[in-house]
Amino acid sequence: MEFKQKTFFGRRKGKGMSKAKENLITSFMPKFQITLPKNNSKIDLFELFDFKPSSFVFEIGYGDGDHLINMAIKNPDIAFIGTEVFMNGNASILKKILDNDIKNIRIFPDDVNLLFPFLKNESFDRLFILYPDPWPKNRNQDRRMVNLENLKIFSRILKKNAEMLVVSDHPIYIPWVLFCMQNQKDFIWNVSKSADFVNVPLDWETTKYEQKALKEGRIPIYLSFIKK
Repeated sequence: MEFKQKTFFGRRKGKGMSKAKENLITSFMPKFQITLPKNNSKIDLFELFDFKPSSFVFEIGYGDGDHLINMAIKNPDIAFIGTEVFMNGNASILKKILDNDIKNIRIFPDDVNLLFPFLKNESFDRLFILYPDPWPKNRNQDRRMVNLENLKIFSRILKKNAEMLVVSDHPIYIPWVLFCMQNQKDFIWNVSKSADFVNVPLDWETTKYEQKALKEGRIPIYLSFIKK
C-alpha cells in the first residue's frame, strides 16, 4: 500500500502554552511517545509495553485526554494508543498519566497520518474517533478524519469484529459519516433502533467537550460500526 503524505491544517501549539507544560513535553514525552521506525518496518505494539496486553484500543485525536485516561484507569489489562497533534493536549495527557501512574498508555504526539503506514494489519480491537474537527465547508471534505480514503486504513488496522465508534455533535459531520459508510463492505452499522444514536455506550467515559456541548443544548450522536 503506497503512502501519500498529507498536509496537516492547523496550529500545533497554542498561544497560551505555559512553561510548565513545555517542561512536561521536554521531560516526559520520550518515555510515553511512539517513535516511528527509521526503516519501513511495522511497529510491534506489544514491545511498547512492559506487560502483555489483552487487547489494543486506538483513539485518534484525544484532546486533553479525559476519555483515554479514564478508560485506561478502568482497564489496566488493555493497552491504549492515542494520537493528538496539538501540544497543549499532549502536555495535559502527560500530566494525567503521571498523576495517575498509568502504565498502559502510549501516545503519538503528531499527525496520525504519519503513524498509519507503520501500523500492522489487524492491530486494534477498538477505534475511537471522538468529536473530530468537522471541517464544515464542502471544499474541505478531504480533511475530515472519516473519509473514504481513511476508511480503507481503518479497515486494514482493525481486527475482525472490532468496533469503530465515531461521536460528534455537529449537524454536518454525522450525515457525512453515514454517507461515507453507506457503501462500505468492510463494516456493519451496529444499530437496531433510533435510540442507539443518542444512548451512550455501556462503558462510556465522557469528556469536557461533551459536557459543554450538552449544557449548550447540542446532542451527541454515537455511531458504532463493526469490522466484518
